[in-house]
Amino acid sequence: MAELTRVVIDCDTGVDDTMAVFYGLLAPHIEILGFTCVWGNIGVDMTTTNTLRLLEMMGRTEIPVARGAEKPLLGPKWPLGQGVHGADGQGNLNLPPPRLQPVKETAVELIVKLAHEHPGELTLVPTGPLTNVAAAVLADPEIAKLYKNVVLMGGAFLARGNAARWGEANIWHDPEAAQVVLEAGWDVTAVGLDVTDRTMLSQERLDMLRDSGTVAGKHIHAITGFYVDTYSKRTGRRECAMHDALALAVAADPSLVLEAQKVRVDVELNGTHTRGMTVGDFRRWVEHDDANCTVVLEVDRERFITTWMETLSRP
Repeated sequence: MAELTRVVIDCDTGVDDTMAVFYGLLAPHIEILGFTCVWGNIGVDMTTTNTLRLLEMMGRTEIPVARGAEKPLLGPKWPLGQGVHGADGQGNLNLPPPRLQPVKETAVELIVKLAHEHPGELTLVPTGPLTNVAAAVLADPEIAKLYKNVVLMGGAFLARGNAARWGEANIWHDPEAAQVVLEAGWDVTAVGLDVTDRTMLSQERLDMLRDSGTVAGKHIHAITGFYVDTYSKRTGRRECAMHDALALAVAADPSLVLEAQKVRVDVELNGTHTRGMTVGDFRRWVEHDDANCTVVLEVDRERFITTWMETLSRP
């Protein structure tokens, strides 16, 4: 039995976040102590609503959910698109609102509170723009010593970007926040497009999830139609990426990582064409005394997908 991993998930709950949320709620080796919600795939009001709705669906209303940032650390709100996750972040299902309400604490307050209540025990798993996490560590730098580690979904290191030529969406949406998180002094692992864009869930497997009859399986199948349509235009196949679920799985089971390199990573903040780019120093002949991030470059994709499928299909 895998060792229990206790996590706090900071999410912008769209389709791939939903894959992570269900996995975290159902995997016996993961315990979620709280969710904090951030703008990103859609606005923060909807990401918060989606997270609450998922907890209601799974009967896990005891887990606190906190609303967080609605825009980047610097500058105005982004004009958010609807072309990947749908206007509601759930494939345009337009589900009824949840009865469950967020806690009174802000996302920053909950991230800080849980760190102090469980020092050295928790892994922080951000799966959206890093605005909440950066604001939390700026408000209380001590949390960088209190969280066991940070495993984030973000970055494009040796791979092309998705939101921009060299920019991965979560980093590109708030580059200043990402730089703050990288410089905070905690143990950071980045699960970026180098591996998530090669970890694809096929339509055949999505149909198997539906046929399993579980609440999670049927919901994932229902929300992924729009998402798969988007990816099929890119790849020519009926499939979709599992970005956030892979990051959570790596946080809970590091043995999934087959290749990684600890390097210095910075985020380009000023480039005319490269703002939001994650710049890693992968020169193996250079001493990396200033290394601040473990970058995942290869994972056991088939083992991850098989385990994820089994977890969501289990009655």
